[in-house]
Amino acid sequence: MLPDKIKEKISEIGTDFTENKLESINILKGFKALKLTEGFSEFKYLKRSGYSFQLVLSSMIYAVTLGSKTAVSSLPLLKEKGLTMGKDVLYRLKNNAQINWRKILWQTACKFIGITGQEKEAERKVRCLIFDDTLLEKTGKKMEKIGKVYDHVTNTFKLGYKLLLGLYWDGKSMIPLDFSLSREKGKRAEKPYGVSRKELRHQYGKKRLKELSGKEREKELDKSKIEMMLEIFYRAVLYHIPLDYVLCDSWFTCQALITAVRSKHIHLIGMYKIVKAKFLYRGRQMNYRQINSSIDEITRCRKMRLHYKRAEVMLDGIAVTLFFTRQGKGGKWKVFLTTDTKLSFVKLMEIYRIRWSIEVFFKEGKQLLNLGGCQSNDFDAQIADATISMIAYILLSFRYRYEHYESMGELFRAMNAECLQQTLDERLWGLFLELLQEICEALEKDIDELFELIMNCPKTAELVSKMLAPPLREAV
Repeated sequence: MLPDKIKEKISEIGTDFTENKLESINILKGFKALKLTEGFSEFKYLKRSGYSFQLVLSSMIYAVTLGSKTAVSSLPLLKEKGLTMGKDVLYRLKNNAQINWRKILWQTACKFIGITGQEKEAERKVRCLIFDDTLLEKTGKKMEKIGKVYDHVTNTFKLGYKLLLGLYWDGKSMIPLDFSLSREKGKRAEKPYGVSRKELRHQYGKKRLKELSGKEREKELDKSKIEMMLEIFYRAVLYHIPLDYVLCDSWFTCQALITAVRSKHIHLIGMYKIVKAKFLYRGRQMNYRQINSSIDEITRCRKMRLHYKRAEVMLDGIAVTLFFTRQGKGGKWKVFLTTDTKLSFVKLMEIYRIRWSIEVFFKEGKQLLNLGGCQSNDFDAQIADATISMIAYILLSFRYRYEHYESMGELFRAMNAECLQQTLDERLWGLFLELLQEICEALEKDIDELFELIMNCPKTAELVSKMLAPPLREAV
């Protein structure tokens, strides 16, 4: 039964995508199509050796799409296309603390949303802002501000930064809006940030004037991820990004986010695990565990193959709905919270699983666009490199938005002439849901935990990738 459903979901068509479409001059045309060149005019002073800011930036994006890991390794690729710039041209741009990379990313994302968001209201799908973080693992202890951060996937501490991302989903495309890099100081005074004080002293250091954009990003390293998440959310509101829901997992669902989202008349859907929080339920202040224990009636959802309970509660004057759900009769109860009290259980789960798209973005960004692959000691270069990967993602999405509504994975496997026509949310739902539910029901495991494990394991992620699209062909 499942193989037949998979065949119905997949439609392979031909495309004229070629290496030439990724050349820097074509990426520069993408800037012009999105009317970004005017916004880059403020960087004219960065022109070095006859190369404009736009050309250097587009060249670095081009190198990323071809699998270049470093500035040095990109030089032969650029030389083949007639761009004989030296490595110093690239390094000066990436290490420049004056460049407001956040502004550049927002300009690119907003232009994409503005041009593609003019579809008919009847065709509009649910629009979501998704929050999640991922580990950018590094190898050099001399990198600026580097430290060990907790990896909740492996339950270990690893050297690197945590990248917090705000990802926009408009029903067809995933668009990175904003991000921050953070570190974790830890509780051991003798090993702040998980490294010895001697290692800390030998790290690369750089002085930045307080008015520079690079200084702001440096300060964000020690801000909490909740604080940075709220800043990204408010920027999305400031830039008039159309939103229906904010989606996040239990690490980010909190009172501060609920209050912020509802103050802007947007709804939140997230998993919940804060035991100390008190809800008003049937005239009493209770935590979610007490509420769950007080509900005897359990409903079986055949479509989702889940058992669930529902409770209408108040949290500091805000009406929310709690859904308690488990896989099988012996599974552990999970809690979902939503401020949209009109949602049914099925609709809530369908919308929440759009959150899976950010896991796909992280996996594909790291594997195909060198997200987090920068090995520079300069923290400004780390910010620049991550931004370049995200801009590349947006520009390639824009180009293909008008050719095929296809998977991002197939998009970046550009040299392969096969592609998928279905949108990401439809494919994820059609290809994975029944299979994952069958497995989870048999094992009485949580489906979201299983999916996260799949995407964070290289071997299983590769198998999933092959299900979604033809095998990855090495970039030239």
